Amino acid sequence: MKISRKANKYKQKPSKYAVAKIDMKDRRLLSEMDMDAKAPMKALARRCRLSRQVADYRLRRLREQGVAFGALTIFDSAVAGYKWYRVLLSLNKISVGQKGDLLGYLKNHRFVFWLGEVGGNWDIVVNFVCRDHFHFNSIFEEMMQKHGQFVKRHEILIYIDVHDMPRAYLLPTDSPRMEFYHAMKPNSSLVLDNVDKGIIRILGKDASASATYISEKIGASPQTVNARVAKMLLAKFILGFRLFINPSALGYQSHMVFFEMNRIEPESEKTFVNYLKGVPNVTFIVRHLGKWRIGLEIETRTQEEFQDIFVRIRTKFAGLIDGFESFPLFRDHVIDYFPEGNFD
Repeated sequence: MKISRKANKYKQKPSKYAVAKIDMKDRRLLSEMDMDAKAPMKALARRCRLSRQVADYRLRRLREQGVAFGALTIFDSAVAGYKWYRVLLSLNKISVGQKGDLLGYLKNHRFVFWLGEVGGNWDIVVNFVCRDHFHFNSIFEEMMQKHGQFVKRHEILIYIDVHDMPRAYLLPTDSPRMEFYHAMKPNSSLVLDNVDKGIIRILGKDASASATYISEKIGASPQTVNARVAKMLLAKFILGFRLFINPSALGYQSHMVFFEMNRIEPESEKTFVNYLKGVPNVTFIVRHLGKWRIGLEIETRTQEEFQDIFVRIRTKFAGLIDGFESFPLFRDHVIDYFPEGNFD
């Protein structure tokens, strides 16, 4: 990613690419980089049992085919004291141009970390990173004052924690799935100064940026950059670095699913989440405060495959699930785990 948020090349899930033809070697390469996008190419090639030249060639081809687009830094900004909020919007009596204005407003909002267009009962899902509830309320009120005349209904959810899961369907295995777990617990010992924020600003736009490149941009030594990144990794503020993969270029479609729970029992909920973590097509698991306790993203090749997974989940946990909603995710417009507004 470039530093300018408007130029952020990972904002939108590209849809103009034909479904790519990939083989098992491509899948292994994507699988290795999915949760380790900053791995040195030499080590990556060795793990994939490829020469460095072949690994380089295959990665370039995957990028040309619209499958892979670069590296994302996964921040748990709650460690630094921020809170995450999700707003679901159902729109009414809105023209194409007016919807474009609303999306443009949210795309350029300095506190948005994810923005998606969806189907079903909702039209837009937008996530904010804010200092506290009062800050979020001011942002929400401003949004509704500007565009509320087009909102038929809305729901607000507050994040508790997130399981950022690998795309295990790329390369099925019996090994436990690695994950980036957002515990979302503040760490008072982590204090971000201007050097840290300079590093975050660059890594947030391009996780592949080297320590040398970052040092030239912020005026600190590469050793300082590496030490600060290590500090943020140790504090779980940086969870890791993911390859940005476009599932539609692999022939997969995305769905979001929300479950309403009829009771809150920690052990039952833990069992439910652990089951979901074992489903290879589940890529995100979120616990919320609000109507929808559990939110998922599921990527499947067909609607029938999605329905089969969905029904199995509902059947297995029928005694825990009180209600549900599912809807297709058409497009990501913004993905930025530490949005620009939080540098103020």
